[in-house]
Amino acid sequence: MPSPQKRKGSDWERQAVELLNQFIRKGEFKKIPGSGAIGTFLSEPLLTADLKGKIYGFTKEFKIECKVGYGSATQFTMKKLWLDKVKGEAASSYGIPLLLGKFSGAREGVRAFAVMDFETFCEILNRVSELQEEVDKNEREKVE
Repeated sequence: MPSPQKRKGSDWERQAVELLNQFIRKGEFKKIPGSGAIGTFLSEPLLTADLKGKIYGFTKEFKIECKVGYGSATQFTMKKLWLDKVKGEAASSYGIPLLLGKFSGAREGVRAFAVMDFETFCEILNRVSELQEEVDKNEREKVE
């Protein structure tokens, strides 16, 4: 029988998949069997992290680490190690690293959140700006 903490983590992983698939249009997210431990043990980059997901328009797959229970309803203790780990796992499979956290017991307001390293955050925003520039350029060419 799994420990309460492991069960809490697995429940959050399943819930995160449901939320991501519900709220991200043209996205497909799934849980990695064994929370990615199998991939880590076998050194298989495609099976690392807790979740993975593809989103239409992104050429890279998201590698996602899920964390819950590291605090209370009002605070969350985050470890740098988690971001380093998911960034390394994403790099080994040319993916985009993301950490999803959940406040334990929060009933209102923000209950879950997403974190990524600054470099990845900027890379995504710059790519969105580049795509918008391409759309604008194509629109101008249509008018001319």
